[in-house]
Amino acid sequence: MGTPEQGEQFLAKRWPEARAVSDPNKRLFDAFGLTRGSFAQLFGIDAWVAAARSIKHGIGLPVGDPLVLAGSFVVMGSDVIESDVAESTASVPDLDRLAAAAQAARYEPTR
Repeated sequence: MGTPEQGEQFLAKRWPEARAVSDPNKRLFDAFGLTRGSFAQLFGIDAWVAAARSIKHGIGLPVGDPLVLAGSFVVMGSDVIESDVAESTASVPDLDRLAAAAQAARYEPTR
């Protein structure tokens, strides 16, 4: 939900080849079915531990609506090749799995 620059800065350390998309009006969040989390998903003990870990590793404050759970998607054309939807604010996307799916999709012959 932040700016493209914020997304690029975040991804630069984690997945430099990925492209950041800005979605301040949450249109993509809605299209991908990402919703606000429950109290337990947002404020459970795992969420507090993850927040402390994030602060320790220099991940800044949330941008946009911090109550919406995250999701990561590999999109090729109009197809969602792979997805990783957070189960709580403590969830960490499996970037290796997403990157492998993106790599595999690049080499799959078109039909």
